Amino acid sequence: MKITQLYVYPIKALRPISLQHAQLTPQGIKYDRTFMLYHVKTKAKPDDDGSSSTTSTELKKMQLSSYPQCALFEQTILSRDDGQKEVVVKWHAPSLPTDGTGSDCGDELGKELEQAEREKLKRLETETITVEIDPPPKIDELEKMEVDLHGSPTTCYKVGEEYDRWFSERFGFEVVFVYLGDGKRQILGTSLLPPATSHSHASSRRQSGQSTPQQQQQPQQSGGGGGGGWLSTLTSLTSWFPSVPISVPGLITIQTDREEDRKPKPWITFTDVAPLLITSESSLSNVSARLHVAPDSTSSESTPLQIPMYKMRPNLVLDGEGEEAWAEDYWGELVVTCTSSSNCSPTNGNTNGNTKIPTKTKLYLTGNCVRCTSLNVDYDTGKPAKGEMGTVLKKLMKDRRVDPGMKWSPVFGRYAFVGETAVDENGEEQEREEREPEVWISVGDEVEVTRRNEERTVMDWPF
Repeated sequence: MKITQLYVYPIKALRPISLQHAQLTPQGIKYDRTFMLYHVKTKAKPDDDGSSSTTSTELKKMQLSSYPQCALFEQTILSRDDGQKEVVVKWHAPSLPTDGTGSDCGDELGKELEQAEREKLKRLETETITVEIDPPPKIDELEKMEVDLHGSPTTCYKVGEEYDRWFSERFGFEVVFVYLGDGKRQILGTSLLPPATSHSHASSRRQSGQSTPQQQQQPQQSGGGGGGGWLSTLTSLTSWFPSVPISVPGLITIQTDREEDRKPKPWITFTDVAPLLITSESSLSNVSARLHVAPDSTSSESTPLQIPMYKMRPNLVLDGEGEEAWAEDYWGELVVTCTSSSNCSPTNGNTNGNTKIPTKTKLYLTGNCVRCTSLNVDYDTGKPAKGEMGTVLKKLMKDRRVDPGMKWSPVFGRYAFVGETAVDENGEEQEREEREPEVWISVGDEVEVTRRNEERTVMDWPF
């Protein structure tokens, strides 16, 4: 298979940015979903005596499913001459009145009001706003705040009142624009964690007093009849106290600090539940074939509609060559081979050198992406689409509710984590002891399925 499309979303929920090349980090594609919008909802609560009232503020996450008007915002990454990068955001009005149409009543006042509205919409479309992403905003100059996304809270920072006003004027309600900064969101549950960290996560649960499914199923053994004796007991103790040295008089001290426990735990940005989302064109074709328009007067056959892949909001799109539709349900591990010599990782970490070497990057696919009404959004109107394009979610409901952990939602695509990268120098793969600063993938890179699961994974994120 090959990569056919790459997407990044610096500001969550806005239109995607198509890329030819993407830099990978442990948190996915660089810059992905490091900014986000929250709806500031103020509620008035009357006092007990009814004489006055107090107000409370609630922050509601803004995503396409509940705020389809996010689709009207286009974002573009620009590189300046000094090497710095910025995101330019432009709002597209869903419709502009035609000059000279007049009001329904046909009076002068109606025409003036219509003209004023037309000029306002044109101004809102023309005025863009720029967000610095590289270097990023200086968090020591920003106000800190706490937010929650899918039950995984984090500290973040208000980018500034100028940005809040710009977005609020276009949405028509109060919005706060935030930057993740040094915040880190925890990955909830255990099913999504990549193999290298799932064991240490289970160790953390043991230390906090929580039992793992394996512990719940493991029968208790007595020293006399269970086999293994004192050595088995010590081994068992090391699994319960992974960072505590255990010593026995007359014997050496057993240090049980495992390598996987010393590795930093994975975390995510404002992505939903994992760093990457991978989709297949084979599966998209299957969905598109379910949508039909009415036959025209010259033909008795209906014409299939083509769903654009950006509506699925992926990061990596694969052509699915040699794979059937929905084969990705069982993909457990992929390897991406960088075949573009100008965009593979630098030799010996020399980022200024011109000599590049091919790389092989492993991706761990750990969870299914369950879908919502964002699939039905019309990106031109910022509203649910009319006709067949507004039924995409419904078309998937019949046979794609295949994850028992999220049994009411259909699945399309797989969540993934970035794994190890190996360099292929002189045709020989060599594992990197430390990740070099830049690991790239490109459209056209080859992708191989290196592990398939026997069964579909089951999501356990506690939404």
